[in-house]
Amino acid sequence: MRAVGMSGLLSLVTLFGACGAAASSFPEETACPAPSPVATSRTNPGTISAQAYLRRLQEAAVTLEKLRAELRVEYPEDTFYRREEFRPDFAEYASQTVCAAQAVFELAPPDARFSAYDAKVDAALTDLIAHTRAGREAVRSRNVSDYRDWYSGVDARIAAVRL
Repeated sequence: MRAVGMSGLLSLVTLFGACGAAASSFPEETACPAPSPVATSRTNPGTISAQAYLRRLQEAAVTLEKLRAELRVEYPEDTFYRREEFRPDFAEYASQTVCAAQAVFELAPPDARFSAYDAKVDAALTDLIAHTRAGREAVRSRNVSDYRDWYSGVDARIAAVRL
């Protein structure tokens, strides 16, 4: 009987060990795809047209807002959700947000007229990326206080990109 009890105990340990391992797994940040090309200027071949540059910035702001809105619909309150799917959903949101922000960050301004504007956009994107990664780490480590810090600051950072 002791052998059966020990075997049963080992089975339980294996089962709970496997459950704990699955519960503690957290998706890695995904690699970002190469950004799609931007239209170039007809008058200055090889440079990005001003209209294409501004349109890409606007599209990126809309994408960032849409990603945030979709997460908010699924998880509407300022709370660290205990639902099993929250952590992988947040990891996916964070990866998509970082990729969308990086794609714009890598976009070169069409000419010197946009240098100051581009620097402000890059600063806002850098801040958003860092903030998103901090939120991702808060969710990965199940740090509720840091998650609330992310939650309270994310909308302002996305708005800064828009502005």
